[in-house]
Amino acid sequence: MKGSRRLARVLAVKGLYHWQVNEVAVEKIIEVLITEEEYAKADVNYTRSLLESATKDSLRHYQDIGPCLDRPISQISPIEKAILLIAMVELVESSEVPFKVVINECIELAKQFGGTDGHKYINGVLDRYLKGGRAAQS
Repeated sequence: MKGSRRLARVLAVKGLYHWQVNEVAVEKIIEVLITEEEYAKADVNYTRSLLESATKDSLRHYQDIGPCLDRPISQISPIEKAILLIAMVELVESSEVPFKVVINECIELAKQFGGTDGHKYINGVLDRYLKGGRAAQS
């Protein structure tokens, strides 16, 4: 299960990147993700849930995380925005995932997909968010 959730997050990063760049519906994103190597081993229901929640509530999540950023959300790279959206969905909407797991997974995603110091940025933003008491502590 753990590995399948990790792969679900990998697919969600790819899907949310695609959503930001191409402005397409979740169903179209899923059609693209089916061709990805990770798809067969991923928890695809979790991927879909992450994508649907992140795209539906993106503006609210951006507003919630905004005070923790050092620049406007529009200046954050699409990959880092995708990772932050995944974090917000899991922190705010999924009490089953401990916050330490969410942070660790998002740092790993940033190391895999983000810029040189993207993982440090993601860690700092999420740390500020959690210290602000906005997310339920697991």
